[in-house]
Amino acid sequence: MIKPIILAMLFALSTPVLLAAGPAMKAVAQEAGHDHAHEEHHHEEDAHAEHVSELNGMRSVHAWTRASHKGDDALVFVSLENESNKTILFRGGEFDHAKSVELVGFTMQDGKDLYVPIAQMPIEAGQTMVLAPKSLALRLNRIDEGLHEGEMVEMHLLFDVGEMHVSVNVEAENAMHHSHAGHIHK
Repeated sequence: MIKPIILAMLFALSTPVLLAAGPAMKAVAQEAGHDHAHEEHHHEEDAHAEHVSELNGMRSVHAWTRASHKGDDALVFVSLENESNKTILFRGGEFDHAKSVELVGFTMQDGKDLYVPIAQMPIEAGQTMVLAPKSLALRLNRIDEGLHEGEMVEMHLLFDVGEMHVSVNVEAENAMHHSHAGHIHK
């Protein structure tokens, strides 16, 4: 058991001093519940888990969509990284709160933006495919509840190697990129 005077001295020390003092002091600080570096590491892991999913050599990073109203279509965007040594086919997705989900590609017709269905897209070994506004996307057809900025919704991405669960951040209605875009996930 740690004596009260030792606890008081430990609480007075800053985290860098505790870490520099060695493993024994760090163990005492952890026992006392004051290992801030450990807490920050868990926070980074939790944030990483929200942004990255992996399945059989495929990684999805930063899945996001725009806020949308009940009955509307919503587009989901994500970076897909094929870290395997073979081509993987991306076939679309599943979302419990939409009539259907389609992989779509952007085009213009008569001066209007148009997304047309695509059966599947190959992702070559070592390559990244980015689903982004005015490019490729997953279209959630006729969502049965509104998507509100700041929420996170769950869905599945479908590949020929299996089904990947992803968490999708809901951004502003007019967003053109993920609000956390630009930082790197290892």
